[in-house]
Amino acid sequence: MFCVECGAEGPTYQGLCARDFLRKHPVVAPPEVLDIERCSSCGSFRSKSGWSKIDRELALTGLLREAIPKLSPWERVTFTLVARDEDANNLSLTVKALGRFEDLQSVQDFRVRVRIKPSLCDSCQKQRGRYFEGVLQVRGDGRDLTSQEMRAVRTLVSARVDRAGDPAAFISRIEELHGGLDFYLSTNALGKALARELSESFGGSVSSSPKLFGQKQGREVYRVTSLVRLGAFHIGDVVRHKESLAEVTSVRPFVVLRDLATGESRRFKPKDVRSAKRVDAERFEAKIEHLESGEVVAVHPESEEARPVRPPPKDRTVRAVVVWTQDGAFLSFLPPEASKA
Repeated sequence: MFCVECGAEGPTYQGLCARDFLRKHPVVAPPEVLDIERCSSCGSFRSKSGWSKIDRELALTGLLREAIPKLSPWERVTFTLVARDEDANNLSLTVKALGRFEDLQSVQDFRVRVRIKPSLCDSCQKQRGRYFEGVLQVRGDGRDLTSQEMRAVRTLVSARVDRAGDPAAFISRIEELHGGLDFYLSTNALGKALARELSESFGGSVSSSPKLFGQKQGREVYRVTSLVRLGAFHIGDVVRHKESLAEVTSVRPFVVLRDLATGESRRFKPKDVRSAKRVDAERFEAKIEHLESGEVVAVHPESEEARPVRPPPKDRTVRAVVVWTQDGAFLSFLPPEASKA
């Protein structure tokens, strides 16, 4: 075979030898200037597929692929670049475009100026407008949230939203009212997911109620309020339930009550212990004395009052965590600093 251009014998590509083929077929037709949008708030770059938080070099490489198509008959083209800042919003790119056709490769060098256009991505526009779709309400079951619960819930919700790494998932605002917290969220799905996670982490019930908000592209749009009610009790609480005095040892997925007199533990659905009443009590590590009479007493660390301890310890321990109430002193299976949050 021979080249129809120069007559050289050897392999040909569309009738041309490799030298004439490369000479007649540039890889791309580069423009002088390209524009790319960057969010001035979060730094995301805009491409044809939407906004994304990616490295600037990756964004520029994507811009070259989108804005500079390969020329026929090249089958594949890849770009490498070196960027030089001219000022805050202008770059000079030195680019190599590598084209492939059958077993041929061609490298085309060119320069192009990139103008970075400050803008706001969809997510940041919504955040600035305090846009929300879903509402997450966190309340206590028949009580106000404690300050510890407030902090823990805020921390968990903020951490989960940050960890998602999704620019469309954000918190518009947080309000503290009615003894609880309201989170205004960018999507209904986010509110539902956070409600499930809060319930699993802290114990409690979840319910939701949709409300028609409007229409979008001919479809009805609802705002969904997800309500999480944290359990009526905390780990470490002492309660009176059906005439028995018990300490709360777990709150999820069931409430576990340990009878202080017998040491027996039973688990209940949260709704089944709503009638239980919290009892004032102290929990501390006390000195245990074994009297000659066989009685075992606990000694209060401040008043030094001695009370019989129930149920009596099975060994001759000299110190133990006890629950101190008007009913008496009881051995506890929890640490002295059992959570009240």
